[in-house]
Amino acid sequence: MSQQSEEKVDEIIKLTKSEALQGGKFKDFITELMPSVCKAANGFRSSFWLYRSETDEFESIQSFDSESNTSSVGEAVDKATFDSFIQLLKQQHFVHIESGEDSIELGEFALDYLVKNKMRSWASIQVWNDNRLFGILAIEWQSKNDFSDQDKLIMVSAASMISQCYDALLRLKEDFLHRSEVSDLKVEEKEKEKLERKLSDHAFYTSHSIRHPLSTILALIDLIKLNWESREAYEELLQQLKIETMNLDDTIRVMTAKIELD
Repeated sequence: MSQQSEEKVDEIIKLTKSEALQGGKFKDFITELMPSVCKAANGFRSSFWLYRSETDEFESIQSFDSESNTSSVGEAVDKATFDSFIQLLKQQHFVHIESGEDSIELGEFALDYLVKNKMRSWASIQVWNDNRLFGILAIEWQSKNDFSDQDKLIMVSAASMISQCYDALLRLKEDFLHRSEVSDLKVEEKEKEKLERKLSDHAFYTSHSIRHPLSTILALIDLIKLNWESREAYEELLQQLKIETMNLDDTIRVMTAKIELD
């Protein structure tokens, strides 16, 4: 990967420090992430669709258009028209389609979506959360000759952060309920304040210090799966995984010591 490519991937990784990500502000983070993903992959459009398992539909959350430099509600794929394509999205981790491809699953999509919108190619990655399909992240190109390792790394990192942002949102809801329970405890006011301060400090440290190495580890695991047959790439990624795991271990040790001191 060239230095320029690495810089583009690094721009995505930097979003692990996003206040919206750490604060569980899901829609704000998607608004922040989509332009970065689109520009890093030199795409024409990026979008995120939330999967609703109860209705078996992809709900359009947001789309970013690089040509107009604007964000809007994403363009959802019509399930009735592209039923076989929808099934493909749910079965494969990555889907990459060139406008000239011809198959039962892709024919209607390529003809009615790519060609109609003057697209050369389209790629998607599944976003998982708590062992279930959570959504689809997609990038579209008006001119694209291949689907590079850089594109994969950008999409893997972005998908990982989308899942983590939703986790942060759930943690905030749990923290709110926990604080409500704490307020009902019949303890002295000073003890209550001390407990709330410890909870707040712990949540802040977890979000700011653990999130970065954890995001990188999750992205590296996905990349190892994708590069399983390449011994050289596998060894390099494994070494990076070891380094990030050690960083995470050090961070947890510091956090544990801090809790014990408090």
